[in-house]
Amino acid sequence: MAKQNDDRPADSGDMYAVHTMFRREFAALPTLIGGVADGDRVRALTVSEHVGMVVDLLHVHHRSEDDHCWPKVAARGPEDAAPLVGLMESQHKTVDAALRSAEDQVTRWRATAAAEDRDALVDTLDGLLAPLGEHLAAEEAEMLPLIDRYLTAGEWAEVGRKGLGNVPRGKVPVLFGMLLQEATDGQRALFREAVGAPVFAVMSRIGPIALRRYRARVFADGRGSGRGVEFPGAAG
Repeated sequence: MAKQNDDRPADSGDMYAVHTMFRREFAALPTLIGGVADGDRVRALTVSEHVGMVVDLLHVHHRSEDDHCWPKVAARGPEDAAPLVGLMESQHKTVDAALRSAEDQVTRWRATAAAEDRDALVDTLDGLLAPLGEHLAAEEAEMLPLIDRYLTAGEWAEVGRKGLGNVPRGKVPVLFGMLLQEATDGQRALFREAVGAPVFAVMSRIGPIALRRYRARVFADGRGSGRGVEFPGAAG
């Protein structure tokens, strides 16, 4: 496990796996929600809980960056980093505003299971894809090199652990399944270093199993999790 005082340069390559997860999961939501029949309260509840989880994960991710990453980058590289940190914070606000709207609409749809409320939620999440994709692409192109330049391995691992600590324990296996679904060997090694070999050994084994069971329940129509769905702003 990378200790907090580990002075090696950060390697933010694991962030690509995190972003892949968010692109995949958010791209799948409009079709998933739109497939729920008007008045089907059982499916509306199941799907709305999934939407809530995905939205919460992005909130947690952004808070971890805002609190534990951007301030260090801005302080240590003021000339080239400060404007980019400002852009990241501005993009977070735009995305988070859409997430809050989606949360309100999820609550309403869960209560009514009405087609009108379902479609309003679909429209909001469709509209979120472009600004989210723009943010993820900008972060990959501009901020990850600065993270690797100005943060240590220990500090970067701490950003991930702080975020993981805010995920409810019961959702951690599914989260690991999502993170590892398309992760490279190098990204898996970085996750292992961040959380520690014993934790990773357990989660890399049970995470995919938990995710398969979860997918079978949430994506009951067999459409899967959005793999192959075009995401606005995704790197080519």
